[in-house]
Amino acid sequence: MSSPEPRIPNTVLVRLRENAGLSQQDLADELTTLAATRYDKYPQITKKTVGRWERGEVVWPQPFYRRLLADLFQCAGDELGFRRPRRTHTGEDNVEPVRTWTLEPTSASSEPLVDDSQTDWWQVRAALGRHRRGLAVLAESLHRAHRIPGLAHTGAISVPSWLPAVPIPLNEVRLTLDPSAAEPEITGDEPESTGVRPLATIDTRYHRYHAAVRDLAAPRLFENRLCFRLMEVDWSVPGLRFGQMGFFDAVDTNEALAHEFALHHLAIDGDHETIVGRASLRRLAFRKRLADPFDLSRRPLMGAIGTLTIRGGTSPSIVLHQRDTTKVAGGGGMAHLLPAGIFQPSSVIPAAVAADFSIWRNIQREYAEELLGHGEYDGSGKPIQYEKLEPFATMDQAVHEGRIQVFCLGITLDALTFAGDILTTAVIEPDTYDELFAHTVDTNAEGSVPRQMFPFEENTLTWLANSQQLSPGAAAALHLAWTHRQHLLT
Repeated sequence: MSSPEPRIPNTVLVRLRENAGLSQQDLADELTTLAATRYDKYPQITKKTVGRWERGEVVWPQPFYRRLLADLFQCAGDELGFRRPRRTHTGEDNVEPVRTWTLEPTSASSEPLVDDSQTDWWQVRAALGRHRRGLAVLAESLHRAHRIPGLAHTGAISVPSWLPAVPIPLNEVRLTLDPSAAEPEITGDEPESTGVRPLATIDTRYHRYHAAVRDLAAPRLFENRLCFRLMEVDWSVPGLRFGQMGFFDAVDTNEALAHEFALHHLAIDGDHETIVGRASLRRLAFRKRLADPFDLSRRPLMGAIGTLTIRGGTSPSIVLHQRDTTKVAGGGGMAHLLPAGIFQPSSVIPAAVAADFSIWRNIQREYAEELLGHGEYDGSGKPIQYEKLEPFATMDQAVHEGRIQVFCLGITLDALTFAGDILTTAVIEPDTYDELFAHTVDTNAEGSVPRQMFPFEENTLTWLANSQQLSPGAAAALHLAWTHRQHLLT
């Protein structure tokens, strides 16, 4: 006969009770009252009952007791510190005996705690979408050491080693892919992210942030596609090293960080929402756990490629993209670079992964999708024959002849999400631009494309900055391109 498991005190339950300022008798009274008022049940919960739970004499109380405790402490049932027993032994007093009264299974809509948790989460998520830029600017104040000269109050941060002294021709940047790169230390399921993961059931929270987005607020584009994960930046080579990751890996960290920040820095009163005037790390447990945003071993950094497109000539001009919050998982509601897209292959077929491990190929596909309305290269098809298909073949020829020149400006982070932008600029001769984009679409899968291009001049850049609509990445690319305009446009 196996010996009984040793009794382990439930310190989690003790801490919950003490943090609520309750004695064991107070907790018993509160649970009895809650059972009567909410469920019309009248169990015999006493100080002795609570004591047995806390001392570990009962390791797995009845479901109704666990539900009452979860209701009272506003947490999931699996956050109460109880240990589900592997087996029950006859005569052992470690599992609460079944009473004659039991609670019938109920639908999700009859679980007020779950409904309230999900509703609160959705409201913060929706408010986050409406205030992304303002929150990014506020979050930037927590990372003053990483502010970029000339880019204060834009939400963009970086470090000197990520910004080359002058733009680097894209064909000189060497990329290396390490599919066996070590997994990141932080994945988004840490206890510090509990506050931004709502209840899925009365007993469990959503295990990752992306699962809550999928079920409660899914945008139009939301697939867990293969992406290239930035691992190292070295402009002395110049080169970038990448591993591999999934899109949801980034959502579980980036969007969780943004949600946590919004939760504690947005005042939501009915239909009125205001951003709190001063940022504080005090309640940002997940952000503090992540620590250094530039330590690429701690978290998965998905490399998004943003390209400032400049129609060159004697009167250069630029085009921007108004991203729709309902269509994208991140960066909605702001004016962003066009094109811009996650650094990922067009297909998971190995030949495509190898061929598409190219920043230029990624930029080409985004031009085709965002400006010309091509269907999404969604990762399910065969490798793209770039040398035969348009507009890719024409673009390649224009690059070869110098009519399109592409440069890398550097890498920045959004201070709100820690999402990374590999910033590039493509300077296109006027005739080539007009030929390639004669039939530009008005809208695409991610937002709207303004018909009017903006003059690439100081007054325009000042006006755009004052509009307070630029994404951190767009603000950074415009500033860096303007700073190096003589290098880019000569």
